[in-house]
Amino acid sequence: MDYKYALLLTATCQRPMKLAYAMKFLLFLFLVLLTLGSLCTAQCYMRSPNKYGCVENRKLYHFGVVWKTKDCFRCECQPRAMICCSLVFRPTNYDRENCIALFHRKSCSMRVVWKSDPQEPCNVFAGVG
Repeated sequence: MDYKYALLLTATCQRPMKLAYAMKFLLFLFLVLLTLGSLCTAQCYMRSPNKYGCVENRKLYHFGVVWKTKDCFRCECQPRAMICCSLVFRPTNYDRENCIALFHRKSCSMRVVWKSDPQEPCNVFAGVG
């Protein structure tokens, strides 16, 4: 009888521990997905293709073709959709009162500089892209 009681006690003690581990794992998974979601907020858009391919700025691209637009987007023509995503890292967390973000179309990049001295870069703490 003591043996059965010990088994019953062991089984009931392990269940809360398994539940605690499961809850910790779910919390960890949620935090990872939340972080990845905030890191992956690149600006993208999708359009439906026609039966011949994808049309962008009056130009036809056949399925499987990848190209870069003049507005710094990387586009890919797929049978189900044309997907275009920005190539530009856009700063979001910097001193907006004293600094300004400058876009360089040739290099598809942005620089954040001091308004008072455009030669000096500002600190950027976060961005998307």
